Amino acid sequence: MKSTLLSFVWPKLLERPPGDALLVYLDLNHWIGLAQASIGHPQGRSIQVVLNACRDARSRGKVVFVLSATIYAEVQKIKDPAQRRALAQVMEELTNFATLTSRAVIMELELSAVLDQFAKMPSPLMKIPLVGRGVRHAFGLSSEIAVMSPAGDETDRLRREIGPQEFDRVMNDLTTRRERSILRGPADHDEEQALRTFGWYPEGPQGITENRASQERELKVALDSESRWRRGRLRDVISARELEIEFQNILPRALQERELDFVDVFTGQESARLLVRAMPSTEVSIEIKTAWHRNGEKDWTVNDIHDIDALAVATPYCDVVVTEKACHHILQLAGIPARMDTALLHNLGGLPQALTERQPKRRP
Repeated sequence: MKSTLLSFVWPKLLERPPGDALLVYLDLNHWIGLAQASIGHPQGRSIQVVLNACRDARSRGKVVFVLSATIYAEVQKIKDPAQRRALAQVMEELTNFATLTSRAVIMELELSAVLDQFAKMPSPLMKIPLVGRGVRHAFGLSSEIAVMSPAGDETDRLRREIGPQEFDRVMNDLTTRRERSILRGPADHDEEQALRTFGWYPEGPQGITENRASQERELKVALDSESRWRRGRLRDVISARELEIEFQNILPRALQERELDFVDVFTGQESARLLVRAMPSTEVSIEIKTAWHRNGEKDWTVNDIHDIDALAVATPYCDVVVTEKACHHILQLAGIPARMDTALLHNLGGLPQALTERQPKRRP
């Protein structure tokens, strides 16, 4: 077993945006606070100074605020049209729909980086940008709009006919309107159907997330019957389940592509533990799940899975993350912010100072 597995293995195929802008991630509650400030809501008065600092940092190119698949999923559940519109407006203003790629994509790239140490074959994966534009990138899909006809893909032909500049302008306008509609919610049935033609399908991810929450409930039941695990090596149990459940589709394919067998990589329990925890996003997930499963009263919900997925991506790969108190406490206690060189905040009060003083992290 190589000693490098005792530390994190950072995926070289995951491309950080060029330049020195800070990557900043806010969870939904803090976006709601900024939205309230933007419309003059009484509950947003204390946050007005934070909103001004965010606007200033973005206008000077010092910051890239990013959304995530979790944000898109959680916004879909907001039923108040006025609240959705205010949220969509401030999100568009500060992010221009910049989004982090999905956790599934990052897990695959992290696994590939780990397997590089054992590989007989080079990685077949391509470089993936950490930050893209829009909901499709957030769910690991291409953000490009293709123009289709019964004859097939007409995108290149139309681009030549109307000219690259005009074509790109039209496509950018379509993308902006699509993203705006998704965040604020489709205005009517026709707009909803138009969004679905672009691949918008909010029901699908929700079902997958509910299934993952159910798996955590099943583990809770098992731990209730064998409570000694909560007092003992619970983190090892969580690590093993993370490999078994979250990597059940990714790992076999990755091994086959590299012409590796399971025993070439996982030579024992200790090697498996170190390999799994060498992947930064998975380490965040393990820490949160371990803390929550130690609490026998924890009732697992879809929102818990959303929180884990968001922080598993944002904490390792963003410079500043503003989350809620419970997850902040768990990750601080585990030393994750220091280990990942991330400014982790639990309220917006400290954000202006972080935007001024924080430096972008550098990865090997």
